[in-house]
Amino acid sequence: MAWIVERLDDPAAKAAACAEIIVELPMWFGRTAANAKYIQGMATRDAFATVIDGRTCGLVAVEYHFGVTCNIWWLGVSPAHHRRGAGRALVERAANEAKVRGCKKLTVETMSPRSGSREYELTRHFYQSVAFVPFIEFEPEPGDWMMWMHRQI
Repeated sequence: MAWIVERLDDPAAKAAACAEIIVELPMWFGRTAANAKYIQGMATRDAFATVIDGRTCGLVAVEYHFGVTCNIWWLGVSPAHHRRGAGRALVERAANEAKVRGCKKLTVETMSPRSGSREYELTRHFYQSVAFVPFIEFEPEPGDWMMWMHRQI
């Protein structure tokens, strides 16, 4: 399937799309306080969505740093559309937008292999399939292992 990825500019629409998708992904987004920050934070970030029959089924929000790096701040795809190219289309749209802005790298923060999470094992595999490589691992809270991944644009 060839996905059409649309820019979302309206802060309320971005927040609503995030809220809809987040509830479908409790194994990835199971922290209520963090989810509220994601939904609220959509307002100030560039966002792109995959839409089918008027319903957003995938969403990516990005932020730009130092004029050379674009970070995937949030990415989610409804489970009914996993492994069908929606996530890949969103990452490529983010990469293309970042390149137009002069960025050289695309980054993402996710859980490291030390977390032992099956869901995040799938997440890392997805990011590797779209050319991301591990960069650095860190432990912001005891036992909460995270990592940065990056790719060239």
